[in-house]
Amino acid sequence: MKVQLVVTDACAPCDQAEAVWRVVAAERELDFTVVHLDSPEGQWIVNRWRLRTVPALVIDDKLVAIGVQSPVEARALVARAPQRKYP
Repeated sequence: MKVQLVVTDACAPCDQAEAVWRVVAAERELDFTVVHLDSPEGQWIVNRWRLRTVPALVIDDKLVAIGVQSPVEARALVARAPQRKYP
């Protein structure tokens, strides 16, 4: 499962979301990356999903959440996502 968290600098909610997702990703051995808004990949995601706010969560190329999730909410999002393997 590929999990991408779109963030920006100087964003307290982004820092909170990153902390939650790092823990959940480690527990579940997810392919987790933090994507900065100003990077080419970040801009591509922003344009694709027409994002207006961060943090934003993309799982397996689908926008699934905006904002900060609790650990319980994060685990539920992972459990609901179809299981795809990445090399």
